[in-house]
Amino acid sequence: MQYLLFSLALILLQGCAQQPAINQPQAFTARGDAPQHNYQQRQQQLRHHFSDWQGTPYQYGGLSKHGVDCSGFVYLTFRHQLGITLPRTGAAQSRMGQSIPKTQLQPGDLVFFKTAKKQRHAGIYIGRQQFIHASSSKGVTLSHLDNPYWQEHYWMGRRI
Repeated sequence: MQYLLFSLALILLQGCAQQPAINQPQAFTARGDAPQHNYQQRQQQLRHHFSDWQGTPYQYGGLSKHGVDCSGFVYLTFRHQLGITLPRTGAAQSRMGQSIPKTQLQPGDLVFFKTAKKQRHAGIYIGRQQFIHASSSKGVTLSHLDNPYWQEHYWMGRRI
């Protein structure tokens, strides 16, 4: 409960900040040393967020439940669920934070895929080899990293 109150206060204060810098609540560390309860809380928070957005159609450049693209879904999820403002584009998002080996992914880490020569795809890892993303064919969906397609196209993981 104390963590929840702290997070809400932090989010409210961040809304008043006039800096364009990345907002990073204490519970979401870039070092990867978050206590187990924060890991589980992020996982639960992201799964709940996914259930609200599941099936939202894909729309290039979209930022609403009427349609959203992969980087837009990442942008909105981080901003509204984790209190972190990321760049809007996948290219810029892929340069944020630090690189994480696939074997060390934690809920809330970004996952990126090279789906074509000049095309990239972004999603958010939620644990158990699963990630949420806005698919051009299925809309907002949950996929498995061990799916042959995603295994073949996996590029990198990033921790913000």
